[in-house]
Amino acid sequence: MNAEFCRADLFRFLQTLAEQYGDVVGFDLGSKPYIFVGGAAQVHELFSRREACLRKPEFIKDSNRGHWGDGLTTLEGPAWQTRRRILAACFRSDFVTHYLSIVAQCTEAMLDSWMDPQVAGAPSDPTNDLLILTARIALRAVLGVDLEVYGEGAALVPLAEACGESYAGLHGGDAIAPLAVVRPRAPRRMDTTIRIIDARIAGGGGGKDVLSQLVRARLPDGGRLAREEIIGEVMQMLYAGHHTIPTSIVRFWRHCDASHSSTRLASEADRLCAAGIPGLDAIAESFCLAALKESMRLNPAAPMLYREVENAFELDGFEFPSDVAVWVSPWLLHRNPDYFREPRRFVPERFFRGNPALVARLPYYPFGAGRRVCIANHLALHQMALVALLAARRFSFVIDREDDQTLRRVDRHVRS
Repeated sequence: MNAEFCRADLFRFLQTLAEQYGDVVGFDLGSKPYIFVGGAAQVHELFSRREACLRKPEFIKDSNRGHWGDGLTTLEGPAWQTRRRILAACFRSDFVTHYLSIVAQCTEAMLDSWMDPQVAGAPSDPTNDLLILTARIALRAVLGVDLEVYGEGAALVPLAEACGESYAGLHGGDAIAPLAVVRPRAPRRMDTTIRIIDARIAGGGGGKDVLSQLVRARLPDGGRLAREEIIGEVMQMLYAGHHTIPTSIVRFWRHCDASHSSTRLASEADRLCAAGIPGLDAIAESFCLAALKESMRLNPAAPMLYREVENAFELDGFEFPSDVAVWVSPWLLHRNPDYFREPRRFVPERFFRGNPALVARLPYYPFGAGRRVCIANHLALHQMALVALLAARRFSFVIDREDDQTLRRVDRHVRS
């Protein structure tokens, strides 16, 4: 009966468990045991103090590795800690400024293409264009190269490599559990990318891109990352935003239209982008970023977080035995009235700086939680906000009133 209820409505099933049995509850679906952690305090404890007792399931790691090796999102223990320190150094302020300039250049190219009369008259669901945009930005930031459709030469990456292959993986291969990760990942053939990596390693890494920084990076013992380690890391970084960024921006546009916030967004975009790329402080203070965070509260890109117990422990008087699967739902936490007033309303003001109810003190996990929270989460937020601001100067996005699954773009006739 649990399995049928879970398959029919996963979130209602988990909410019912929490209402009947409390913030930590064990259950099974007929094949293996699971533990659902649903209370904010317990989730915080789980990810802040018990993270070392957990591991990521293989189906999550497979979605990140593609057909390649390990990187930050799939490493565990001391290896993960070392790689995290190396990558943290790659996201210094000078790189962020460089990165946002890449985001602006690539976004303007996408917007210019939308002005083409043939494109303007075509179906306007922007999800695929945003995927290509995300892939292009990742190539330029991580590898320092571009898509082949934007030039000629051996150092340009084919679209098939840049966009990857679709992946769908079940939790532990358990067909009974209605859990799957669906996202793009690195395909088996990455010939051009491998040639670029090998050439950069041979040259010692001389650019601002992440690959060059990985080539130059030093390990605690003074050594350098091996070729296979660099390849595994690069493959994961290239595809890290392929699901989150396009889907989050489209949902953001839908929320803005449904809440009648598009006019406010357009006015802010005209003001902030009039003199060029807005700075980090301007983006951080913007209505756009607050609205984006609120949209990701209502629809987090990862509505479920999965872990497995590596070393047994106790939490809130509940035993977590080795190898049991642990579920946490940001989707449910973000919509819980115990933590968010009027949780189903789209209220960007929740995320305004200076708000006494600042959500940093609330259970907010659009990029995961704890020590393993996405290392590029702030970069991704600023990227999405900048894309949205630049787009809002030239287009608005409207939910089709006859087919609410379709999002149409409307030319504002405002040229940059």
